[in-house]
Amino acid sequence: MVLRSLIVDDEIPAIEGLKHLLEDYKNTLEVVGTATNGTEAFEKIISLKPDVVFLDINIPKLNGINVANNITALDKMPLIIFVTAYDSYAVDAFEIGAIDYLLKPINPCRLNKAINKIANMYDKPDTWQVYLNNEAKFFEKQFRKLPVEKFGRIKLIDFNEIVYAEAMEGKVIVKTKNDIFDYNDTMKNLENRLNDASFFRVQKSFIVNLNKIVEILPWFKGTYWLVMDDDKKTKISVSKNKIKELKMIFGLEKN
Repeated sequence: MVLRSLIVDDEIPAIEGLKHLLEDYKNTLEVVGTATNGTEAFEKIISLKPDVVFLDINIPKLNGINVANNITALDKMPLIIFVTAYDSYAVDAFEIGAIDYLLKPINPCRLNKAINKIANMYDKPDTWQVYLNNEAKFFEKQFRKLPVEKFGRIKLIDFNEIVYAEAMEGKVIVKTKNDIFDYNDTMKNLENRLNDASFFRVQKSFIVNLNKIVEILPWFKGTYWLVMDDDKKTKISVSKNKIKELKMIFGLEKN
C-alpha cells in the first residue's frame, strides 16, 4: 500500500529537500500536495485526505500544533510527523498524537526510522497508542528546555536556568542569572509549558522560579516582595490573591 502524504513548511527549500529525501520511499509514500501556512494545510488535509502529514510547527496563520489539534476531530485523522527546528514542543506533539518528531536538518536515518514506523503501524491503532504514551513519557522526562531568542538567534535554556519571566509591553521576557531573552508566546502558554512545582505565577505579569528566591520581604498591609537570585537582585511583588498560597508553599502560614 502506498500512503498519500502532505508536506507543510513555510520554506520552499525545506519542502523541496524533504521531497527529495522521500524519493527513496516511492513504494511506501507518495507526496500528493504541499502547503506553506497553517490555514492552507488545514484546507488541504480536508480536501486531499492524506494518510501522512509532515508538519512544521512555526508556520504562518496557524501554527503546526494548532493544525494538529484542529484535525483531531476528523473521522480519520492522518498520521502526523512533526518536522521542526525546536525540540521543546515534543511533549505537546506526542500528546496530540504525533507518530514521530524529526528535528531539522533532517537526519536520513531518523527519517528512515519514522517511515518504517508508519509502514508497520498504519491501521494498527492499539499499537500506535501504546507507542504514543511511551514516547510522551520519555520526552516529558528528557526535554526540559525552553526556546528563547536574542539578536535573532534561538537558544534552548534549561528550566533550572530561569529566574523569572515577565510580561511587558506586549511581549514576554525570560531572565536568567545574567541575561535576558525574548519568549515568542503568551504568558499563559509559558505557564502551561513550565508545568512544574518549581514555578509559580505570583501575579499577572510574573512567573518565578521558587528555587531562585533568596529573600521574602514583608511589606505594607500584608503584602510581600520577592528578592530573586539574578544579577540585579530583582524585587517582584506578590499579588494579594497569591500570598496565602505562597506562604503555604514556604511553610509560613501560621496554624
